[in-house]
Amino acid sequence: KIAAMSSADPNQAAKAAQEIMATYESMKSEVRQYMFKIQELDADRNEHSLVVNTIKDLDPKRRCFRLIGGVLVERTIEEVLPAVRKNLEGIHAMIQKLTEVLKKKQEELDAYQEKYDIKPARQLDQRVKAAEERERKGAPSAKSGGVLA
Repeated sequence: KIAAMSSADPNQAAKAAQEIMATYESMKSEVRQYMFKIQELDADRNEHSLVVNTIKDLDPKRRCFRLIGGVLVERTIEEVLPAVRKNLEGIHAMIQKLTEVLKKKQEELDAYQEKYDIKPARQLDQRVKAAEERERKGAPSAKSGGVLA
């Protein structure tokens, strides 16, 4: 698609290519942000699970402390445990929702990448390494056209 534009006006094709890459980078960044948020929530979920598993078998009247909005508050286990469990369920639900959104965003990114034939640098590096490996093993490379000298 860009090649067809390049024959008409090289500047226009360059601008189109820049816009495509800018959109691609933006989409990629959005996917990374979702991944980071899911990882962050997963760490919170693990912490909440650890707290629930630690205090669930203790005496419900026992004192415990909970950090609420940066303030350490004294409560009893019977007051804290339901709240922590509710938070844990909320975190789990949020992770599921974000995972669904992440899958959709990743599919959109993959479709965009395929539509404009965008090759991530990692894929290009892998192809170069594979070609170098073939050369070391004596297999003909794409450059030599299969002719051995």
